[in-house]
Amino acid sequence: MRASHWPAQVGDSRSQNDASISIGKFAPKLLHRRVKKIVKAGRDLKALSVRQRHKFRIKIKKIRYAAEFFESLFPAKHDRKQLARLSGRLKKIQDALGALNDYIAHQKLAADVALKTSTQNRRARAFAAGVILGREDAALKPLMKMAAKEVTALRISV
Repeated sequence: MRASHWPAQVGDSRSQNDASISIGKFAPKLLHRRVKKIVKAGRDLKALSVRQRHKFRIKIKKIRYAAEFFESLFPAKHDRKQLARLSGRLKKIQDALGALNDYIAHQKLAADVALKTSTQNRRARAFAAGVILGREDAALKPLMKMAAKEVTALRISV
């Protein structure tokens, strides 16, 4: 998404106080600035820790909600399409990172269930946990690949 294509684009002058800018000028500036930060932070998505990925996902969610909130400020069809594409990409990244986060939670839960139960059912529960985690593990690479692809797509459109 190129900020220059957005209506009423304001330059990146930091001397202008955001509080004195109309919402129609502030929204494109805010979205452009936040998307640029996300692109920079997501350059090496695979190298982020679980905690960093979670924080990254929260930032993605905030930008997506802001884009949806400001949608009515963009009357031009082209601008609305741009916002819809941005929201779609952000949703894909958010969903993929959410699934990765769920996997981490499932790992912890599976370990607890398998190891902290009576000896009578421990093997069956460990086996079941292993099957579930194995299936989720197979889905991890495609999820990370898709999230990284969408972040790259954001990079191209900024």
